[in-house]
Amino acid sequence: MEPGKATEASDLVIHIINELVIHDYLEDGVWECLRSLQQKHLVGNSLIDHFVLTAEIEGELVGTIEIRENNHISLFCVEKEYRRRGIGRILLQRALEICVKNNPILSEVTVNSLPGAVHIYERLGFHQESPEWMKGYTSHTPMHLDVSKATMVHTIHNRSPH
Repeated sequence: MEPGKATEASDLVIHIINELVIHDYLEDGVWECLRSLQQKHLVGNSLIDHFVLTAEIEGELVGTIEIRENNHISLFCVEKEYRRRGIGRILLQRALEICVKNNPILSEVTVNSLPGAVHIYERLGFHQESPEWMKGYTSHTPMHLDVSKATMVHTIHNRSPH
C-alpha cells in the first residue's frame, strides 16, 4: 500500500466498523478495534509482516484487505454501496496471488470472522474450523480457505516458472 493511502484505508475501515459491525463488539472491544485500525498501525504492519491492498473506483478508496504472514486475513472490507460487485473477490484473489508467490507451498489462508461476516467468507470459499469464540472483547469464528482448492488461484499453481 502506498503510504499516502494509509489514512484513507484507516478511515474506510473505521467507517465500516462503526456502520456495520459495531454491534459485534463489547464496549472495550470497540475501543481496542478502533485503536488497532489507526493509520500508524496499518502503516507499521505493512512494514513488518503484513501487506495491505486497496481497491479504488474513480480515485475513491472502496475496499481494502490486510494479510498477515502470507496466510491470515487480519482485515477485509468493502464500502457498503460497492458490495456484491466482485470487488472483495478481486481483492482476495490478488492477495492470494501474492501469498502463493511469497510461499509456493501455502496450503491454507485463515481468518477470524466477525459473526456478521461468516456468510460472506463462506461465499468466497472459506469453511468454519470451529464454533464462534471470544477473542479479547470480540466474538470470532475461525475459518480457513484451502488454497489448493480455491478456484481463483488454480491458475497460480499451474503456471510454469518461465
